[in-house]
Amino acid sequence: MNNWIPFLTRLVDQTDPIALHYFQTTTLQTRLKQDNTIVSEADLAVETRVREIIQAEMPELNVLGEEYGGMENSKELRLIIDPIDGTKNFVAGNPFFATLLGIEEHGEVIAGLISAPATRDRWWAAKGQGAFHNGKVIQVSQIKDLTKATAFHSSLFPPKMNDKNQGMFPLLAQTLYQRGYGDYLAPMLVAEGCGEFSLDFNIKPWDMAAIKIIIEEAGGKFSDVQGVNTIYSNNMVVSNGLFHEQIVSYMSICE
Repeated sequence: MNNWIPFLTRLVDQTDPIALHYFQTTTLQTRLKQDNTIVSEADLAVETRVREIIQAEMPELNVLGEEYGGMENSKELRLIIDPIDGTKNFVAGNPFFATLLGIEEHGEVIAGLISAPATRDRWWAAKGQGAFHNGKVIQVSQIKDLTKATAFHSSLFPPKMNDKNQGMFPLLAQTLYQRGYGDYLAPMLVAEGCGEFSLDFNIKPWDMAAIKIIIEEAGGKFSDVQGVNTIYSNNMVVSNGLFHEQIVSYMSICE
């Protein structure tokens, strides 16, 4: 398939109503997984529906999902899904949650879509075709000076943070503004040029696949804290690309 975006759009057209059905309900069922993260019945229902559609329409497409697994680091064509990115937000009634879908082929993410139904936002990108937010082309900022940058970060303390991430603090001290936006939202703000970089830790491939292609097609750069362009580390650095190596140099101090 040359254009994955219509297919990904059909998937979230089916699953956004499911997420919204469960959102802000008083009877939402949740539990802790073995890694002490929260899973809700909405997470399970969204991923189940995606897998059902794929089985019916494209059974040759493999799936790696947060809730029902799959083989990591596979070279086969597959969809990578985080059914509800920001489950804690979702459970708390915070509208900043989204379904993240990425298409990976031979180890490379070639398409991705992020749908945040409560705020009616969608971002998408496909390799060589640009990046979009609600149909509008988006691009990263052109700020080249770290001291003029707006930086986004996730939690500052454990379990998200640990001793290996302490390079973040001297890095943030060099920036003009710092804002605590996590999950999908911070990277999408970078993709739209609303800030210059974002950092996140203790994350998985399904948290990053869609983000990676969108930020790259918006003209930015994606890597782990060592500067490796991969979704298979447990952290990510997303930037406008104009001082990415400088960011990595701070972050790699404690690694």
